[in-house]
Amino acid sequence: MVIRREEMQEIVKGYQEPIGLNLGSHSALDAWQGQRNYGIRSIIYTTPGRARIYLQNPMVGKPDEVVENLPILVKRDLRVVNDPKDIKKDGDWKSVILILDKYSDIVKYVDELVDLECIQITNRAFAVYVGGDEHCSVIENEYAVPLMGSRTLLKIENRGEIEKDYYWFAEQAGIPYPKSYRYEVYEGGIRFKEPVDEPMLLKAEHPHRVFEREFIFAADSQDLEEKVAREVEAGNLNREAIEKARVEQIVLGPHANFNFFFSPLDAKSEWGDAEECFAKLYNVSLEEARICLANQFLSIDERRETILDGVKRLPADVQQKIKKVPSFEVTAHAILSLRESLLKDVHRYADRFLLACREHDYPGIIGAWCLQTLITWDRISKYELKPAIKLDFTSGTEAKTAKDYGLYDVPEERDPYMHIPVTQDVALRHGGGTNVHMGLGAQYANAKYKKRMSTGDRIALEIRRAWKTNQLHELVT
Repeated sequence: MVIRREEMQEIVKGYQEPIGLNLGSHSALDAWQGQRNYGIRSIIYTTPGRARIYLQNPMVGKPDEVVENLPILVKRDLRVVNDPKDIKKDGDWKSVILILDKYSDIVKYVDELVDLECIQITNRAFAVYVGGDEHCSVIENEYAVPLMGSRTLLKIENRGEIEKDYYWFAEQAGIPYPKSYRYEVYEGGIRFKEPVDEPMLLKAEHPHRVFEREFIFAADSQDLEEKVAREVEAGNLNREAIEKARVEQIVLGPHANFNFFFSPLDAKSEWGDAEECFAKLYNVSLEEARICLANQFLSIDERRETILDGVKRLPADVQQKIKKVPSFEVTAHAILSLRESLLKDVHRYADRFLLACREHDYPGIIGAWCLQTLITWDRISKYELKPAIKLDFTSGTEAKTAKDYGLYDVPEERDPYMHIPVTQDVALRHGGGTNVHMGLGAQYANAKYKKRMSTGDRIALEIRRAWKTNQLHELVT
């Protein structure tokens, strides 16, 4: 039975000093430095194999303290333990590194974590290593520690494994996402009932690496059938993986991860003229206007993937001779900015997705989340969908002509070509690329807050605000 939000809310109402609890992987360094910057004590739980990441990159010191002699501050502020029972709430520490045999061992210590007044910061590694299965059943049913974020939406990233994955939510929201193609599975591969004459991509579970996926790019359906057959013969794909796989169109364009933060506190606040204007322009209520204004855009990053990134750097004639299928393990991230006129569409689609989540899995998104897109150039009619939710941003003063889209040099027509952010993935937790903004801040958030503000900072700021105003219960599930 899913842990009730009301139970978690009652727990945090008794917290005197919340502690940020972070699984040591993915984006934990960003979360840790944000908690340090806003005076929130932290626990990082990790494994022996990854402990050196946090031992050698300690986030210590008081929020406004100048760090000059790092060893002295580490000795003063940091503790390292193997058992949560060794962590004393009234101790003089600022951060604890908790080293466990495996990440999933954290579930054994629920009572101790609640006694310490912990709030779990969610990231993908938490969902994968602690979740237990594709439904994140351990997190939903057993891990009774308050989470900052949605307990029941973590599983929607497991697309193809659950009924209501993020593609389902994208369809409800009416936002563009890659269309899929049906195929039949036989012992040696796949067959399409009808030929498809456009580039496509097969995404499947890797047969040997549980947490990784196999990607096969193809020029058309015949090309894909041939490549899948070769991968099956080579042992890189099996029947079970193919049956769960998804074949979808290849959307041509740069990859961009848009990092957002939905603030329940700001959604309850008055925004003056901004909310009045927003409600009038987009034909929504004041409450809905505040929700959208509280869906704050922080930053953009892009992925660098192994071994694809290396293949792309080779001369074309060498690329053609390489028979190895490129793999797409995310390895690094880089900072991006976006052509300013395109931000309106990113905001529109992000607001739609947020509201679809609230409609179908209340309270929906809380805190950090990420809309991962490919930005292509095509006719809007090819991608624009009709939302299935109450709030429809196609009404009001939405774009209807080429000029509305900022295209001043094309003939007026009802179906113009334009830049379209096509949703490729959605992360309803702390995104994986935000360490790129650690110490620097997130460019759009920095400008709004007039100081460095990474996603980790923004998470910690929200916890601090809620703590000081007795509203922690608004943040947790």
